[in-house]
This record gives sequence, C-alpha cells and structure tokens, in this order.
Amino acid sequence: MTRWDVRSFVRALAVTLLALALVWLVTAATDEGQLAASVHAGRAGRTLPIAPFCSAVGAALALGTARVREETRALEALGRSPSQTARAAALGSALPSLLIGLAIGTSSQIDISGFYPRAPRVDTFVYTEADHSFTSATLGVRIASDGDAHPVFVSARQDEDNLPPHARAAASLATAAAGLALSVVAAAAVMRVSLQTESTRRRRRFVAGVQALLCALLMLVAFQASAARVTPALLAVLPPALLLVRALLGYRARHVYAA
Repeated sequence: MTRWDVRSFVRALAVTLLALALVWLVTAATDEGQLAASVHAGRAGRTLPIAPFCSAVGAALALGTARVREETRALEALGRSPSQTARAAALGSALPSLLIGLAIGTSSQIDISGFYPRAPRVDTFVYTEADHSFTSATLGVRIASDGDAHPVFVSARQDEDNLPPHARAAASLATAAAGLALSVVAAAAVMRVSLQTESTRRRRRFVAGVQALLCALLMLVAFQASAARVTPALLAVLPPALLLVRALLGYRARHVYAA
C-alpha cells in the first residue's frame, strides 16, 4: 500500500459517497408529501439498491481521468501491474456498499422494501377520537383537527412480515457482493494497459458494461420474483456472486500474467 494507493482509495470512496448522496437527495426531493427526511429515514431504503452502481461509478471516475491514467502508466513502467494499481480504488468504491450490506443485515430499522417491488397499497386514514385526528401509516402523516399535517414515525419493520423469507439476508448479501463485483469490473474496464490497442480497450469496456447490465437485470428479476413468492429471496445473491468470482479470477489472472 503506497501513498498513491491511499489517495486512490480516498478519491474512489469520496466519489461513491457523493453519488449516494445525490441519489438520496433526488429520492427525498421526489418523496410523496414532501415530508421531513429525518422522520421518514426508512424511505431512504429506496436508494440502497442503487448503492452497488454508485460504487461502480466511484471506481470508474476515480481511475478514468486523464491525470490518473498518466500516473498509472508511470507506475506500470516501474513494474507495477494495472491490476495492482486498480486494487485500492476498487476497494474504496466498494466500501460503502459493503457497509450498507452489513447495516441491512444487522439492523431491523432499515427499510428493505425497495428491494422487493410490489403493487402499491391504497393509502388509508384512521380516525382517532381522542384528538380528532386522522392518521395514515402508509403515508406516515397525521392530520390534526385544525388541518395541519404532522409527520409520524413509521417503523421499518412494519411491512417486513409481507416480505419473502430471508429477505433481509438476501438484500444484505446481494448489496455487498454486487458493490464489490461492480467496483472490480469498473476498475478493470477503465484501466489503460500500455500494450493494449484501442480496439481491445473498447472491447473490454463493452464487455464490462454488458456484465454490469446483465447482473442488474438478473438481480431485478430475482428480487421481483421473490417478492411474488415465485423464487427464494436468496436467489438474488447468485448473479452478483458469480460476477464477483469471475472478476476476482480475472484479476488474479492479470496479476499472475504481469508478474
């Protein structure tokens, strides 16, 4: 681990966190009712399935600038393989997804309904005679007798009984595996190897894009199928796990070849 690796790690981590923050802000800005984000922290779970793709963006931007490409060529001239150079950025961009996956698996307060899309329920209001108010648990809002709207806390476990078995474990493992796999794939795709031709680089980027899209499509289908109780929830872990194994084997092969 060199000083350049530390800077690459921090740069990739910062870009990934910025991408996550932008996605969260867009989600909060388009939230129904425009209620306080702190009250509806559970709705931030809608952004969690996007975390692995933010990791891929972080790795690509951290290694894809012209200055970084020149620096990696200099490191390659000193005998360092591109795979070794990309390692720190891949780990830095994958770290948020790994932490999010850990948080999903260990905290029952994190809403995972965004992983299992279902037909929306009809919003209902329940009248409370004590204070003459109307409360909607689906919207997370209480309408007082004077007409003012007040946010109410909505537990993240409120709908968990309607999710398939092992839903939280599947969301946790899929997020962590996909974040790491897409980071490694993106880092390898943007790295410029001096002996490779431009057509080879384009082909590598195209293959990496196809792999990422295919992984995302298979995960989406698996999560939707498990939400409909057609397939087990843990099936959604298989696509990112296979992509991760392939990416790591490819990394090892490039590293051994360079050595």
